[in-house]
Amino acid sequence: MLDGAAAVARVTDAERIVVYISEEDERAVDQVETAVWEYPDPPAPMSVVTGPDVYRAAEPTMAIEAIEGNHRLEARLRPPGPDEAGIHDRPTVVHTARTVAHLAAALDTGSPADSRLVTVTGDVAAPATVELPEQARLAAALDAVDGAEEYKAACVGGRFGGLTDSLDVRAGPESLLDAGLGTEGVVELLGEDRCVVKFVGDRAQFAADTNCGRCVPCREGTTQLAELLRDLYDGRYRRDGIEELIGVMERSSICTFGVDAGRPTRTAMTEFESEFHAHADGRCPAGSCPRKAEVSTT
Repeated sequence: MLDGAAAVARVTDAERIVVYISEEDERAVDQVETAVWEYPDPPAPMSVVTGPDVYRAAEPTMAIEAIEGNHRLEARLRPPGPDEAGIHDRPTVVHTARTVAHLAAALDTGSPADSRLVTVTGDVAAPATVELPEQARLAAALDAVDGAEEYKAACVGGRFGGLTDSLDVRAGPESLLDAGLGTEGVVELLGEDRCVVKFVGDRAQFAADTNCGRCVPCREGTTQLAELLRDLYDGRYRRDGIEELIGVMERSSICTFGVDAGRPTRTAMTEFESEFHAHADGRCPAGSCPRKAEVSTT
């Protein structure tokens, strides 16, 4: 990772290299601080900065806010982007650790890195991270975990990934995006007893509870999305309204939090629409949701 960051710093004539890590990940902080201390002849001073352990703090402009020491994390309006006005208004190149590590591997071998790291988690005995060629199918990653023999759904791409009933998709980012899935390298498996409607409802509520609140499409859109999904338990499934709302969020939100927050619901309605209709009829196919009457009294 540091090799890749150093290469970027040399090309851009950077004045500073910052590694940004969640303050709760003490092991990562310790390891990176040691690596920075021992790094030979860096092209610019290297430092490690920690940020709050909240999901939105990883969004690029909110990460910059945290690096600058701001306690209230809000997405920044763009333009200008970080490449023009980043840390302390200086042009800043922002990439994930995975991206710069891939860059280092490509420079080392003389050819582009053609593999992806994939973490399989969810309803498995224990999570595992494997390296797959980009042309390999995601299903190949299941060999690394126990308990993945039967799954009903997979959320691919992290917290706001897309839901699918098949992992017969290549691991490369272009293939994942073409399939409507996320690219964050996480495959979360849902067993047969998991309710897809509850799963996406929880993700929508998480988005409503944790967004930064700066822009209306995300702040109000995530709240409305959670309410529309809750309406299913009262017998109302308004697919057109949900799709329209998610479309507004995707087009109008100022950062990727709002753009991606509706993806679990949008993809679930495509792949598992029968479960949405069943809930509107008062039935949970997985048998894990309370009856309609119970929901209305809680």
